[in-house]
Amino acid sequence: MRLHALLCVAVLALACGQKPGPLELEPNAELGPPSIQADPPAGPFNGEITVTFTADRPATIYLSTNGEDPRTSSIGRQSGESPLTVTMKADTTVKYFSSVGGKDSELQEGTWTRAGGPKGTISGVVVVGGFAVDKEVGLFRNTTLERLGTPTMPTEIPFSFTGLQSGNHRLTAISDRNEDGQLIPFLDFQSDTTTIELDLEDPYKAGPENVRIYLAASGSGLGTLRGTITLPKPPALQNLQMSLLDPGALTGGLDPATLLQQLQNGYRIFTTPDQTEYPYVITDLMPGRVTPVPSLLGFNNGGIAINLIANPLQPVTIEADRETIANYAFGPVTISGDLALGSMSAPQGGLGFGIVAARAISLSEGVQAVLMPVLFTQDQMTQTSRATFSGAAFRSNTTVSLRVFTGASAITEAFTWVINPLGGTPAHTTVQTGTTDVVKDITLP
Repeated sequence: MRLHALLCVAVLALACGQKPGPLELEPNAELGPPSIQADPPAGPFNGEITVTFTADRPATIYLSTNGEDPRTSSIGRQSGESPLTVTMKADTTVKYFSSVGGKDSELQEGTWTRAGGPKGTISGVVVVGGFAVDKEVGLFRNTTLERLGTPTMPTEIPFSFTGLQSGNHRLTAISDRNEDGQLIPFLDFQSDTTTIELDLEDPYKAGPENVRIYLAASGSGLGTLRGTITLPKPPALQNLQMSLLDPGALTGGLDPATLLQQLQNGYRIFTTPDQTEYPYVITDLMPGRVTPVPSLLGFNNGGIAINLIANPLQPVTIEADRETIANYAFGPVTISGDLALGSMSAPQGGLGFGIVAARAISLSEGVQAVLMPVLFTQDQMTQTSRATFSGAAFRSNTTVSLRVFTGASAITEAFTWVINPLGGTPAHTTVQTGTTDVVKDITLP
């Protein structure tokens, strides 16, 4: 095409009576600095990435990843003939330029950000607290279990799931609480469930990493309370739990209704007749003082029986990033008997419900408070309301005060009485426990 254009110019020149002059070319025209490109360009990546720096013609590439200017500093500078590759596994800022024949391109800068692990992976650690030591640990992803071994000390166990698809993935760590070799949700001790949203199209959700699952362990700056609750004669299938109250709650700081509500929260496990020791753990506690309250809850004679131990004079102190150990023990004694309430004490208004409240006070072990619900039947001939009561796990070698409450507010009045041992109305009777069960009948006018 160029030759054709030159011939056309020559023909025109001849037509005008002019002769063409000699063709002048510039074979030594000076080129500008080389340009440079990075592929892939700066931006987020998953796992690791290899970036290729290429000049538009043969040239030397200079770059740095330590913040230094590679034009003026040789510290940490890398160089090589174009193309030059760099592999990155973490957030990396690169300053780079190309040079040939003493001519340098403009300095460029780009940041490649690690948005997560390789696509389709979830990785992190299970943080294991002392409660789960010497017991097998596993991690459920939805319904798939990965066994992580048996830690011999509080530790962090790494985990990684690969080849996953977009969607929600639920992670739950579990510890073989009863050491039967089985990891069964809801029966063995398990962590809170963490839900991870995986999206392979979004670099920041395609490979979540550094996920932390806490198994009987607390987050940074928080404390853990753990220990053992002993039941010498455990009743079957009662709810054994550990609640935490403010130190002032049992000395008039909270009303009885609020206290009863707070006692419904905490660590829980069902009792079995052949197990006398029950480890417990409560995590993610704010530093400060608390009053632990172990309690037994179970159905009894038409209502929920409550048996709790509390020592408001000896609260425990929760410390940040530490475990606090506190052990408690119920007793082996059952107190039972018959109730006979005359017309002056019997339930009124057709209500046949009542509470037998019991309390035992020890300066060293605190207060044991027991609420035993009863259902009365009325003897029409004698106009006497009768019922039987029973409560288990009383401490041995202590004096137990008993009082009967009836009416619509029986629960509140009974609870107020047992948590205020130095005030209120006197007991209807007392019993002295030893190491064997006690039968005590109560007759009121």
